[in-house]
Amino acid sequence: MDKTEIVAAIVAITQVFKYYGVPSNFCPMIAIGLGALFQYINNPTVNGILEGIVIGATVTGGYGLLKGSAQSVLKQPKKDVTDFAYMEDDRCH
Repeated sequence: MDKTEIVAAIVAITQVFKYYGVPSNFCPMIAIGLGALFQYINNPTVNGILEGIVIGATVTGGYGLLKGSAQSVLKQPKKDVTDFAYMEDDRCH
């Protein structure tokens, strides 16, 4: 498996675990374990395992970063278009 396929598989499998009721606190450990397992299958050495651990940790951090960013963007307060007070400028008075 290519590393991009490993990343996609880790994200998909951890989401399946969450769907079936595994607490979110355990998902980073699952992702790291899956990364180590998949990389060990590709490269059955200690370096392969360590590379898999790094891939799993990176997937966990990247997913958390993107999820948090998306949630903060989507929760931006909407301006009321009928309230023109936000358009007032002190220089106009």
